[in-house]
Amino acid sequence: MVVGLFHAGVDATYGGQNADSPKNENASQLVAERIPGFDIVFVGHDHHGWNYNVTNSEGKKILILGGINSARDMAVANCVLTFNSEKKVWEKEISGEIVETKNFQPDKEFMTKFNYAFDEVNRYVKQPIGNFTESISSSESIFGPSSFTDLIQTVQLDLTKADVSFTAPLSLDAKINKGEITVGNMFNLYRYENLLYTMTMSGAEIKNYLEYSYKLWFNRMKDENDHLINFQLDENGNVKLNERNKTPILKVPYYNFDCAAGINYTVDISKPAGEKVNITSMSNGTQFDLNKKYKVAVNSYRGNGGGGHLVEGAKIPKDDLAKRILTSTDKDLRFYMMKWIEQKRTIAPKILNNWEIIPSEWWSKARDKDEKLMFPKR
Repeated sequence: MVVGLFHAGVDATYGGQNADSPKNENASQLVAERIPGFDIVFVGHDHHGWNYNVTNSEGKKILILGGINSARDMAVANCVLTFNSEKKVWEKEISGEIVETKNFQPDKEFMTKFNYAFDEVNRYVKQPIGNFTESISSSESIFGPSSFTDLIQTVQLDLTKADVSFTAPLSLDAKINKGEITVGNMFNLYRYENLLYTMTMSGAEIKNYLEYSYKLWFNRMKDENDHLINFQLDENGNVKLNERNKTPILKVPYYNFDCAAGINYTVDISKPAGEKVNITSMSNGTQFDLNKKYKVAVNSYRGNGGGGHLVEGAKIPKDDLAKRILTSTDKDLRFYMMKWIEQKRTIAPKILNNWEIIPSEWWSKARDKDEKLMFPKR
C-alpha cells in the first residue's frame, strides 16, 4: 500500500489558482489523480473534513481523507488486505470514515503525565489584561461592518501608523463578553499566529483588493429577496448544506472576507464583480487618490499572497510582494493586541462607520434572512 500524507487541501482553484499554478497550496487531489500508485491520500490545510474517492490516471479508485481542525475529529482509513493465492497478489478493500473525538474519553495515563502543562497553560490564559465595555461577536462581521473587525482594524492602524488597514473575521462565531478580558479571550479575537505587515500599495491596488474581497464575499443581488452572502448553489439554484450540521456552505472561507479601515467607501451589492466598491475619501477627510502610494496594514498570511487578494485582486506579482513590505512585527499580532489592551485597560469597542452596503434596504432584509440560515439556533 502507498499512503500519501499532505499538508495541502483539495480545491486547486482556491484563491484564483488553477491546476497549473506553481506551488498550488491545495494540490492534494491533483496529486492523487495524476500520480499513479497511491491507495489513500490524507489531506489537511483546508480544515474541511473529506471522505471521498477520485479516479487516477490509470483508472484506479483513490480514497481522499481529511479531518477538520482543532482535533475535533479524525480521518480513519479502514483497510482489509486479502492475499489471492491464485493470482499471487494482495487484493485491497479500502473505506474511510470521519470519527468525532468527543465520543472518546482521554487516556488517563496521558492526562496524569501532562497535567502539569495543562495547569500551567490554564493559569496563563486566565490572566486578566483589561476590560471591554461592550460584548463583540465575529458572526456580525460576516454580514457587514462590525465592532469585532473594527477593533482589530483600530489596533492595526495604531500599531503601524498606516493609512489603510485590511482584516477579516478569523472565526465564524467567536464571542467576547463585556467585562474582564483575559489572555484566553485573545484567541477568540485573533485565532492565528499571523505577523503584522506594513506594505505599500497604490490607491488603485487598494480598490482592486476590495473588489476581489467583495466578489468572494457578497452575491450580486437582483432584488431584496436574494441572498447577501455568496453561498454554494446546487443545479437547481438552492443553497448547498453541510451534511454534518446542515448549515449553508460558503463559496470561499469567511476568513477571506476582508474589509478596510482608514478609507470611507460603499459596497453596492446590485453591481457586478469589479464594480461594487466606491471609495469616497480617506477617513480623515482628505482625498483618496488612485495613483497615490499608501501605507497598508495587513497580516502576514494575506501579505504573502494568501487568499489571492494581493496577487489576483490587486494584480501585484507574487514575486514582488516581499518588496512591498516596509515593516513586520517580530511576534504574532495577537501578542501585540494583548499588550495594546493591557496599556489601554478599558476598551470601548465600536463600529467605525467608514463603510456601508447599499442598497441598504436590500442589505437589511438579506442580512436577516442569511443570518437565520447560517445561525439557526439563535
